[in-house]
Amino acid sequence: MSGSISKEIDATLAFHEHLFDKQLLERLLNSFSTATKLHVAITDTLGHVLFCSQKGDSVFCSLVKSTSTGLERCKGVYARAGKQATKWKEPYIFRCHAGLMAWVCPIMVGSSHIGNFICGQILMWEPKQYFCMEIRELTRDLGHAPEKLTEAVKQLEVVSPAQVQAASDMLFITAHYFAQGGIEPLGYQQKLRTVSSWLWKENNAQGNLEKKQEENSRHYLMLLQDQMKCEIRKDNMAEAEKLLNKIALQFFIQSKGQIEIIKALGIEFISFLVRLSTEKGVDFEESYRFSMLKFNELNESDTVEKVMLWLLTVGKYYLDLLSRKDQKESAVIISKTITYIQKNYPNEALTVKEIAGAVFVTPSYLSHLFKKDKGISLSEYINKIRIDQAKILLRQSEMDNGEIAQRIGYVDRSYFCKIFKKIVGVSPQDYRRNVQS
Repeated sequence: MSGSISKEIDATLAFHEHLFDKQLLERLLNSFSTATKLHVAITDTLGHVLFCSQKGDSVFCSLVKSTSTGLERCKGVYARAGKQATKWKEPYIFRCHAGLMAWVCPIMVGSSHIGNFICGQILMWEPKQYFCMEIRELTRDLGHAPEKLTEAVKQLEVVSPAQVQAASDMLFITAHYFAQGGIEPLGYQQKLRTVSSWLWKENNAQGNLEKKQEENSRHYLMLLQDQMKCEIRKDNMAEAEKLLNKIALQFFIQSKGQIEIIKALGIEFISFLVRLSTEKGVDFEESYRFSMLKFNELNESDTVEKVMLWLLTVGKYYLDLLSRKDQKESAVIISKTITYIQKNYPNEALTVKEIAGAVFVTPSYLSHLFKKDKGISLSEYINKIRIDQAKILLRQSEMDNGEIAQRIGYVDRSYFCKIFKKIVGVSPQDYRRNVQS
């Protein structure tokens, strides 16, 4: 990867690390553009446009950017203007390489410059003949017909200095709001609307079906929790999350929408997740401290939608916590399993049960875990290790097939030859002949 490409990726990633919600961000840009009737975009620190308002580029700017040279110049201007703006921590008004006016506001997260708001593509005076000539001269090497450029210039917005100042002030406030995480409350409101829509849709769907009385009972709720525990133990977090949604919906149904009852059920459920986390080896203090902090948020939730969103958010946190714990444990188990096989593959009696006992898990769990991680079964992996060793012996020794079979853990010579040909594609004799020729 070249240095320039690496820098471009790093610059874009630096911005996206702090991005909360793409749709909300685009809404913010569109709202600004609607209010000011000006184009606005967000770039990374190298000038790549990441998001822009629906208004889009002017005809003139689209022409300029239609060539690789013009596009690179635009990126360079955006990057330099953004860097200059960071020195002053305020909007920076500049004239672009093609002669138009624009202004930039840096997006700062702490002391880090992660991107820029770019607004403009405008004129601050009517385009007289001499100005059109200047524009044509500035863009002459881009290869566009002069008449086409002149016509595009005439379509540009003419904005007064007072309007420019007002728009740059608005952009500064928007950039500051975004950098301080102000878009997060918008995301929260959108999540509340999503939860509300889901809640009533699912509730109505269930109400239109003839459900067994048992399904809306305490017993059914316990059954769902047991199923979730089972899926978590199998490291199947996608299914566990589906069950989380079902459990949350049952809280709403059984409570008949009464907020205090949902809160009580939610506290009981989160306590269940804390216990489960502890059983799975998650640090109790870490888990308990988080739950206590979240219980304070629950107390302040004053609508059903807020309580349900709280429940789903906290439940998802614990699923992620358990998933990370399982991933770490899984890596340790897989590593120990491979080490044990590499040391004991010559043992003809080596079994999955023996390996599982050595790493302190059940044979079925180890088989599932190993296949999921490596894509092959334990027995296939053992055969692979044995055959790799057989290839070494065939290259470096004069042992016959029977001796090699016994050396690597196969009692039966013919079975060794069968497995060797299945994995390598040729018989042991042909393999030795080929490597020696």
